[in-house]
Amino acid sequence: MLLIHDLDSETFKNISSIFSKDTAIVSKEMKNIHPCCGCFNCWLKTPGKCVINDDYTIMPKLFIENNTVVIITKVQYGCYSSYIKNVIERSIGYLLPFLANVNGETHHTVRYKDKIPKMIFIGYSNDTTPSEKETFFELIKGNAINFGAKDNYECYLVDDLLSLKNLLLQKIDNKALKEAE
Repeated sequence: MLLIHDLDSETFKNISSIFSKDTAIVSKEMKNIHPCCGCFNCWLKTPGKCVINDDYTIMPKLFIENNTVVIITKVQYGCYSSYIKNVIERSIGYLLPFLANVNGETHHTVRYKDKIPKMIFIGYSNDTTPSEKETFFELIKGNAINFGAKDNYECYLVDDLLSLKNLLLQKIDNKALKEAE
């Protein structure tokens, strides 16, 4: 499983026992992330690998190696936090530069059709407006289609840590969860 999150260290410490020891974790604690520069070299020169040499160069590989991707993000104006947006942009090498029409919308095609993970998106915020909530769910739907998980994704919005923890306990199937039961 791949977990991508923007939680502060104290909050993550509170939920970390839910995840198995073999969970790949990407968080803002890693610090060394540069923004996507839009060079498209991950598509053209080094297929599937970002050319920016930092801790996030391997993002496309992490998508390929994991059957489940969990993304936990603070919802800001109906969108991801800037950190999560940056991580998703740095993962674009997982896709091909080609476009396809999916339900009347234009989306990228998946580079590795046999390596499409289940995606679970969890947004958190205690003051999301109905309009922001609608925007968030539409954004997630579009990103799930882009990542090839059109029919294999879930999206949730929680307003506190207890709700986040309970949702994770319901949704995450791994060794740590089985040991906790």
